[in-house]
Amino acid sequence: MNTSERAQGRKRGFTLVELAIVMVVIGVLAAIAIPNFIRVKYRAKEASVKANMHTLQVAFEDFAVKSNGVYPDLETSTTPSGETVKDMCPGGQYPVNPFTEAPTVVVWDADPSTQGQIGANPASTSFYVIKGFGHSELLALELTSGGR
Repeated sequence: MNTSERAQGRKRGFTLVELAIVMVVIGVLAAIAIPNFIRVKYRAKEASVKANMHTLQVAFEDFAVKSNGVYPDLETSTTPSGETVKDMCPGGQYPVNPFTEAPTVVVWDADPSTQGQIGANPASTSFYVIKGFGHSELLALELTSGGR
């Protein structure tokens, strides 16, 4: 049997060393990619919280237009026609919290303290400040009525 006959009869495949090198390379790539993916995912969710804050701001302004310039100072505050801020939001519900996939919790006269939560603090009939909570801290963005 010559060398070519032996080569044809031998099975071809990867050695254990080659497989180990491939696994190490995949592990290094995963160690770089996964934290970046998680960071981008949280940034996207925080951007969604900011969009929800804007939706709430539009609802506050809509409320004031329907109430002769008076802003809501409580969740139960109503316009002369009986609408609340929640009613002013699209679909009559607060926007969806991107962290929990449930309607956003809006707190009044307190800073938000959990992921995706929005706070109207302070809320008064003459002005408001809307704050949001991101992945692990209060967001730097604050939306206001513009007058204090």
